[in-house]
Amino acid sequence: MPIYEYRCQGCEKEVSIFFLSFAEARNEEALCPECGSKNLERIVSGVSVLKEKKPVAQNPSHRSTFKEDDPGSLARTMDDAARKSSANYGDDFKEVKSRLEKGESATSVEKSMRKRVGESMETPH
Repeated sequence: MPIYEYRCQGCEKEVSIFFLSFAEARNEEALCPECGSKNLERIVSGVSVLKEKKPVAQNPSHRSTFKEDDPGSLARTMDDAARKSSANYGDDFKEVKSRLEKGESATSVEKSMRKRVGESMETPH
């Protein structure tokens, strides 16, 4: 969802305009929210960069290393991500993680979960 900066030639104010998609930004004509003018000149937005005061050391043993052919590895990665976010991902997440921990392949789990909600694994043409 892009936000573009413009200078209005009508009221000479700098304005930010939010678009729901890049396609909308490309296809819709921007209007000044201050005066309604269509005569806008796009300007380059300011950029800010945050710098850390001191680097954060990362312990390689705490990094998740997901291996595609190892369902347990994916389960551990899911567990690490859930623990870090402290969000409740619900029963489906717990079921998937549990099935992966037991060694079921990610493809098999995905296929059965999709079947449960009436989806298929096939890509529409």
